[in-house]
Order: sequence, then C-alpha cells, then structure tokens
Amino acid sequence: MRLSLLSILRLILLVFLIFSSFAIIYATNRNIRTVESLAALSLESTALSLSSSAESALRSGEGERGEEIRRIFSDRVVAYALIADKKGQILFHTNPRLSGSLLAEESFRQQWPSVTAFGRRITLGTGLPGYEFNYLLHAPDGAEELLRLVLHTSPADKIVEEAQRIWWTVGGLLIFLWAGGVILERLTTRHYRLQSDLEKKSRLALIGQMTAVLAHEIRNALGSLKGFAQWVDEKMERADPRKAGMSAILQGTKRIEDLVSDLLLFSREEKYDRDDFDPAALIREILPSLTAAWKGEIVVETHSPLKARGDKEKTRRVLVNGIQNALQAMGEEGVLRISVHAERSWAKIQIEDTGPGIPPEELPRLFTPFHTTKTDGTGLGLAYSQKVLEGMGGRIVLENREDRPGAVLKIYLSKTREG
Repeated sequence: MRLSLLSILRLILLVFLIFSSFAIIYATNRNIRTVESLAALSLESTALSLSSSAESALRSGEGERGEEIRRIFSDRVVAYALIADKKGQILFHTNPRLSGSLLAEESFRQQWPSVTAFGRRITLGTGLPGYEFNYLLHAPDGAEELLRLVLHTSPADKIVEEAQRIWWTVGGLLIFLWAGGVILERLTTRHYRLQSDLEKKSRLALIGQMTAVLAHEIRNALGSLKGFAQWVDEKMERADPRKAGMSAILQGTKRIEDLVSDLLLFSREEKYDRDDFDPAALIREILPSLTAAWKGEIVVETHSPLKARGDKEKTRRVLVNGIQNALQAMGEEGVLRISVHAERSWAKIQIEDTGPGIPPEELPRLFTPFHTTKTDGTGLGLAYSQKVLEGMGGRIVLENREDRPGAVLKIYLSKTREG
C-alpha cells in the first residue's frame, strides 16, 4: 500500500514538473515572439510614417520639397533613402552624389512595388542588418515614383536580443525546478523507506519476543516428549508394528526442533564480526558436503584475489541456505552455477540454478518471514539471510533468470580495498 502511494506521489510530481516546464517554456516563447513581432511592427510603422511624411512633402509644392524630404530622412534610424521614377532614374537620394544615377535594372524590376508598400530584411553593404521599405509615391502630376527607405535595425534587434536573454533565466529556473523536484522525491522516498524499515524492525522485535518465549516452552516440552519416545523406541522389538509409529513421532519431533532452532536463530539480536575473508574459499569449503549425493553439474567461477568484509560464519549460513534452495528447486539433476567476482565496491556471489524458476506472484513475498512455497519449509531461511546481510552492510536479491528458466540468487558483501 505504501509503495503504491509512493508511486502515485512520484507520478504526480513528474506530471507537475513536466506541465510546469512546458508552461514556462511556452509562455517565454510566446513573449519573445511577441517582442519580435512588436520590433518588426515598430520598423514597419517607422518606415510607413516617414514615407507618408515624404509623400505629404512631395505634394506640398515644388520649391522646397527636396530640402523638406531631406530633413524628414535625416533621422539617425535612416540608413539611406531614394526616390526613383519608373525608368529607374534616381530623382532624390540622401547621398546627393547618387541623384540622377540609375538603379540596377533587374533589381529595380523586382523591387518596383506591385502594391502600395512592402518591406523586407536585408544586409547592408557594410555587413550590418537593415530593413528595406518600398513605398509607391504619387506625385502632384499623377506620376508614380518609388520611394525606397532603408532603416537601421540595430535598436529593434537590441530589444529582441535583450528579450532572448530571458532564456538564460528560464534555463536556470527549470534547473532549479527539476533539482527541487528530484530532491523532494528523494526525501519522500527516504521518509517512506525509513518508515517501512521502522515498522519492519518493530514487527521483527515483536516476533522475536514472542518466539523466544514460545520456543523456550516448546523446547522444554519437546525434550521430554522426544526422550520418552526414544526410550520407548529402544525397548521395542524390530518386528513390532508399533515401531513405525514411534519412528514417525521421532521424525516429527526432529522437525519441530529444527523449526524452534530456526525461530530462535531468526529472532535473536545478532552481533557481527568484521573479518576479511575469501568468499571463493568459503564456497569451496561448503560445496562438498552439500552436493555429495547430487547428480547434476556444478560450475564454479571465481576471480581471485578477492576479499569480502563481514561475518564469515553468518555468511556461511546464508550460502548454505542459498545452495540448498537451488538444489531443491532442480531436483536430482540440473546445472548449479556459482560465480564470485567484484562489482564496483561489492564482492558479488551469484548462485544460479536451472529449475522451474519462481512464480511471478511469489517474487514480492520471498523475504517475508514464514512465507514459503515448500511443503516442509519454515519460511525463515531467506528472511534470516536478508536480516544478517543487511546487518553486515550488504544486500541480497533473488529473481528469475532473464533469458532461460531458473532462478539466480545474488549476494553482495562489502569488498575490501585489497580485494
């Protein structure tokens, strides 16, 4: 339930971050486009205003119209301006030396306006950006003349550049937003994990108290029962049919003894030795006694020298449990593959079997105390293994193999620097 809630919170946080980032980027992009549009509109409005003023001066009379037009185009924003007739002859130019010259024929034909006015971005001969505005003038005698007005775009471009610099601020804001989201997710995850660990420890402590009391009472009663059953069994003749029943009683008491021992082992507060040992050598010590009667194939892959740090005897119990589980899963035949190698800061022990694997619905409950899929299991082997490995600063993972049937148990122990 808690994991499900954590996943929902993560999803909500992710959706919020994505939506917020999209909204910020969209709003910033719209604002910059608005500034660009306003800058372009400002250039067009300025050019149109100057052109209208020039046309008014042109229509006002013949005497001083040239000086009036020159005064209109004396604004610093004007790069240059000219007026040409339909033949391409320049009637007026802000540079008087160019008056009377002809415009390039091909350029003139392309630029003679088919409508009253139009503008476009160009690059001036100096390499600077400019805005060319072509306007159709109507002289007092009814003749059409071309007014070409070229404006400097630096003031408008500077405004656009200033607006585009906001992307740096937006980038920093997005980094801050996502960093805050990641930190919040980590803190929330850590909080839930700490709560889960606390509840788990509380449950284990309660189980430990209960099992310690129960195991003590059961062991006392069982000792008397077992002793009396053994005495009766020894007194019976071999041919006595009741001897089979006594044998079943003794087997049952043995199983109860094993369960009580497992309960006491699991429930007690552990103390750990911190020794450096060779995990490959430990596996070689364990294997002969566990696989003496097994008929399958055994493959051991070790990478020496490799030293792990932890409690050697508790690690031995974990390995015995893991290897026994693998052998029981395979039955009489199969391939048991054990490998030992370094993985970053870990000494990793991997036990693979070729059995049927673990049912998917059982995977989340593998390390739950008293949960077992075996008919004669106590459900404490994996739980104990997880408990002691985490107590040593290691971890344990049990999962199915990806590409073929079988399961793989991965044991991680702290690797020594020498290893």
